[in-house]
Amino acid sequence: MIRQIGVFLVAVILVATLLGYLLERGLSARDRAAFPAPGRHVEVDGLTMHLDCRGTGTPAVLLESGLMSGSSSWIFVHDQIAAQTRTCAYDRAGMDWSAFGDYDASASAVVTRLDTLLDAAGEPGPWIMVGMSAGGVYVREFQARFSQSVVGMVLVDSSHEQQASRLPTSGGIERLDRLLAICSVLQPLGLIRLTDALSGFMNWYQLPASRQELFRANYYQTHSCRAIARESSAFGADLSRNLAPSVLGQLPLIVLSQGNEPRADPNTGETDDDARQQRAVWDELQSELTALSTRGERRVAHRSGHIIQMEEPEMVIKAIADMLAITTADRGNANTSRSNVAETPTGIPGNDPSIGTAHGVAGNRAPADAASGDTVPDATMMDTTMMDTTMMDSTTTDDRTPGEVVGTTGFEPVTSTMSR
Repeated sequence: MIRQIGVFLVAVILVATLLGYLLERGLSARDRAAFPAPGRHVEVDGLTMHLDCRGTGTPAVLLESGLMSGSSSWIFVHDQIAAQTRTCAYDRAGMDWSAFGDYDASASAVVTRLDTLLDAAGEPGPWIMVGMSAGGVYVREFQARFSQSVVGMVLVDSSHEQQASRLPTSGGIERLDRLLAICSVLQPLGLIRLTDALSGFMNWYQLPASRQELFRANYYQTHSCRAIARESSAFGADLSRNLAPSVLGQLPLIVLSQGNEPRADPNTGETDDDARQQRAVWDELQSELTALSTRGERRVAHRSGHIIQMEEPEMVIKAIADMLAITTADRGNANTSRSNVAETPTGIPGNDPSIGTAHGVAGNRAPADAASGDTVPDATMMDTTMMDTTMMDSTTTDDRTPGEVVGTTGFEPVTSTMSR
């Protein structure tokens, strides 16, 4: 009798598991139909990857998302930037609309796939690379390997290659790893969707109700937790090497950093004190990233936590617009210099044809913004604020206003009024 009950229970469990698996696959397919890819799919080394390029113009902008997110994380800024120039967002393998499979998720592999993707899609650049969180590490790796195709960079609360050894630990990462391991097993069976176990991610993004269903569809795919776990593990391995970030030389650089009041995070078990200690070190790391370029500038988003492109999207839009102006001015200066060299006889003291021909040489400053007072597109979702961009020493941190520049290492920031 006991044996028969045991067999019956095993059969019930197997049937329930199969039904959960089939139901989850059906619901995932429904979600994909309800929220189709906004861009196009390109085959890259046996993986189907999603690339979403909009607008026209050069230099083009490449949006690289942080861990646990894809192209949809740029939903509040993509169209506004594309109104100014060609703007591409994409999904790393396993994220949003890109396929999951057998792949290496290290920074080196991510960059190799990105280069292959852009080449296969016929998107040559040159690029202003925009990297959020871990995406900042990826875009710096891309610049180190393909520097001639990168003309500018914007870092959005970027990770630092040495953060693992320098940030205070609160056990949050270990807890997240355990949760992802459990989620990876249960998600294909429908149990994660059934219990709404990933609602914490939705709350983290602080999305309006109209956007929540899209993110829910992306996070509740059968492979999402496995893809996130693989990325997280590979990124941790990259950081464990504790290498210093690559120097960017004279590359124009804007660093955006979180600046709201540090607070506890129940999702990771982090207390208020933990958060304040983390922020103090994070600020040091952000200053170090700014100093990677002789033309670096740091701006603090005082109303934002980590995900600035969702909490203060106008800060990201403005930084990229400024970088477009800077790189366009650099290109104009380089063209003028080449023209002058062609018309000026050489061999005369003081006529050095090499001076001023490359972008970013000493003396090339970003021009004052002739459009001071202009508004950011889609102003209906924004408040009006003022950006104080007075040139400051990189150690200045007091008396700041929302969106204020707190450090520069070379070029003059652009002063303007933003509309949110």
